[in-house]
Formats: sequence, structure tokens, C-alpha cells
Amino acid sequence: MELRHLRYFVTVAEELHFGRAARRLGIVQPALSMQIKSLEEELGVRLLNRTRRTVELTEAGRLFLEEARRTQEQAERAARVAIRAGRGELGRLDIGFSFNAALSGVLARVLKAFRQRAPDIELVFHEMHPNDQVAALLERRLHVGFITAPSHSMPAELLTARVGTWRLMVALPADHPLSRRDSVPVELLMKESLIDYSSARAELGIPTIEGIAGFVSRTAYRGTNIMAGLNLVAAGFGVTLVPESIVRMNIDIDVAYRPLTGVRARMETSIAYRRDDQSPAVQRFAEVVQALPKT
Repeated sequence: MELRHLRYFVTVAEELHFGRAARRLGIVQPALSMQIKSLEEELGVRLLNRTRRTVELTEAGRLFLEEARRTQEQAERAARVAIRAGRGELGRLDIGFSFNAALSGVLARVLKAFRQRAPDIELVFHEMHPNDQVAALLERRLHVGFITAPSHSMPAELLTARVGTWRLMVALPADHPLSRRDSVPVELLMKESLIDYSSARAELGIPTIEGIAGFVSRTAYRGTNIMAGLNLVAAGFGVTLVPESIVRMNIDIDVAYRPLTGVRARMETSIAYRRDDQSPAVQRFAEVVQALPKT
């Protein structure tokens, strides 16, 4: 039994006239009669009682009509789902994001734009360190990752699209002598105690600071994330580096922020996804990001 047989039968059952049904279907009447006869032979029951003047549904035909309509409706729904999924309007995306990406406002800005374009795609979020996001993307456990880190190369299997780029800022206790400067040269950090908020693997912790500044720092305290680090700075335990995006949030703690000079490195937030991922939903997500103004 094919879907067209159901369509033919439903049309005849609605018209109760082979001629009118044939015109609706755009086929000749003899061909329609043959299709209905073939359907009845396949089912082994009579669906229609025919005379020269009337066509009536049998009891089997009446019950079959109800199921045939449901089947048609389900088939049409399935077709619509397939078409919308093919356009990137339906599906599921597993999205990784880092703490810094969320604090910077980048995550919210991209997700808002994407929801406006594809409101019916299910989004599942996973807060993960950037290194873990890269591993999850390579293992196909994530579709998209929001990675905040200094500019660096990515595995060849991944593509990236930049969302934002920010200067590095020095976070200082408000009464620190360096807070009286308009900017802080990187060499002055050599004498400072630095707050590490990397939890051993940094988005922007001591290992990253050392790579940017070119010297081995003196670690004063370690926090678990950027907010913990900033609170330690406010309490006078040392200084740290943050992306300018964090400064723009106007967090109400007693910290002064000054641009770091003498370095070329900047912090970037990019989305990353697999080069071979042909999912229309992933492609739609990348298109939304690429269309957004860059910060």
C-alpha cells in the first residue's frame, strides 16, 4: 500500500463520485477505478459499494477512511518536519560555553539573535572549560562551543567564527598605586602578586598571564573563577588580568581597571564547530554569528 492509494481513496470517499474525484486528483476516471480496486484486493475487503448512480462507503470503508486520514496527516507532518529540519529550523543543538563567555554578554547576544531566526530548535547548554569544549567537539558530544581565550590555533577538524575581541585590562585594588596611572605597562606586573582564577587550567589565569607577559609570575592566591579572582583583588590580595568585556559589566566591587600596555595579545570569544558537520541547524547557527556586528 502506498500513500497515493490512501489519497485516492480519501478523495473518492469525500466526493462519493469517481468522476469528480478523478478531476480533483488530476487523473482519468478509469485509472482511479483501477487504483481503488487494487487497494481493495490488497486489503481483501470491499471499501465502496458502487452502482451506476451511487457510490457508498461500506462499514469497512468508513473505518478505513478515519485511519487513512490520520495516516495522511501524519505523513504530511513528517514531510513538514523534514523540510523545516533541512532548512535549519528544527533539530537540537548541544552548546558549550565558558564562564567568561557568559559574563561578557556574548552568549546572551548570540542566543537572542539565533532564537529570533530559529525559535523551534532545541538548545541544550553545557558550561565547560574551553579545553573541554574542544575535546567535546572533536568527540561529537557538542555541536557548537563558545570559547574565550587569547588568539590561538584550533585543531584542523574545527572551524571558528569570531564573536568578539577585547583588550586585556589589569584589575587592581582601588587604592593600589598603579590605579593612579592611565594604563599599566606589562613590565610593572613583574613586581606584583597575581591572583590566579584558573582552577589549574586557564581561560585567563596565571598560565595565560605568563604567556602574555613573558615572565614567571608570583602567585598570591588562587580562585575558582573570574568573579572569585576579582573579589580577592578587591580585598587587596593582589592584581589580575581580565578581558575588557568584564569591565563593561560594571560589577559593583572596589576594583580599578586599567588597560595593559606593552602586549599585542587580545582576548577573543569565538564559536567553534566541526568542519564536517553538515547539520542545517549548525550551519544556521554559524550564519547568525557571522551576520552579527563584531565587538
